[in-house]
Amino acid sequence: MAGKTRRGFGRIRQFRSGNWQASYTGPKGEVYIAPKTYPTKEDAEGWLYQEKRLIDLETWTPPTARAEAKAVQGLTLKTYADRWHDETVNRHKPRTRALNRGYLDNVILPGLGDRPLKALTVAEVREWHAGLGTEYPTRNANAYSLLRTILNQAVDDEILDTNPCRVKRGAVKHRKSEPVALSAEEIRALADKITPRYKAWVLLAGFSGLRFGELTALRRSDIDMSKDGLAVTVRRAVTRVDGGFKVDRPKSAAALRTVPLPEGLRPALEHHLKTYTLPGKDGLVFPTRTGSMMFASTFRYSFARAAEAAGKPEVTPHGLRHSAATLFAQAGATLADHMVLMGHTSAAMSARYTHSTESRTRGLVQGLWS
Repeated sequence: MAGKTRRGFGRIRQFRSGNWQASYTGPKGEVYIAPKTYPTKEDAEGWLYQEKRLIDLETWTPPTARAEAKAVQGLTLKTYADRWHDETVNRHKPRTRALNRGYLDNVILPGLGDRPLKALTVAEVREWHAGLGTEYPTRNANAYSLLRTILNQAVDDEILDTNPCRVKRGAVKHRKSEPVALSAEEIRALADKITPRYKAWVLLAGFSGLRFGELTALRRSDIDMSKDGLAVTVRRAVTRVDGGFKVDRPKSAAALRTVPLPEGLRPALEHHLKTYTLPGKDGLVFPTRTGSMMFASTFRYSFARAAEAAGKPEVTPHGLRHSAATLFAQAGATLADHMVLMGHTSAAMSARYTHSTESRTRGLVQGLWS
């Protein structure tokens, strides 16, 4: 170090490189050093002059705090959202992260990404939401919910004072049409029309309510064929991520469940396990002809042809889960029973089905008087 200069306010010293460093003692006794060195003594003195002026005007804050505030002022929604998404790598399942990435890249950021985060207003969010249109209501609700979650994190990080996502019912999902619920007879008729390899799949989905990914992941050991009663246990689920299969725990703790099955399924399950299921306790229950996991597109093609042949062209594969949920409710399942059977995490999900049972029983009661 070449030398040190004492002053009325602060200190300046010169390094052997020739550059100058400035520092001073703040109002509370802490020492603050300039964030960089300066090529001339005058530049270092200029930094000290600016700091002294802020102290005299009583507008001073620590230099690091000012630097952080300046960075936040220039922080865009895209930069913050990308950072948020990166931080979810150990919190969210790969499929969830892939879906969120899609909502960000295709729905949220094209309209709002370049906006400074701190300048984002309620009116801008409302205008963005209105601009999404009405053709894809579920997508819109999911994208809005994701944006609200990200901005809630910004509030927690003390970047925003309040969350500008205030669109009433913006996260409520409105289906364009309700899925069709099949009767038990119609489920069996559909199973008879589909490719034999998928017959047990249709029956199991229609009478257990398992999700597609849960059915795809089933192993031979998950099917209980004991004489005491049939049952299927959900231990894992499959999702498609980046073109590959990802086997993991189901989407929630509630999805880890055992669902009893009607005895009438036994012949079809026995035939399927003997004919199509891979050998060994870990053998896939529903493999493809090559022994790999089932692609949703492959099943949907066969399902659509069978639904057409059965006179139910409007039914989708998800309609089988909807059908099972309706059948459970019509059989008298309580709200708690229904949540367990379907693997629902919210009572509201099951209440939609059990409500129809309440309406039916009210009609039965009224008939007692006559």
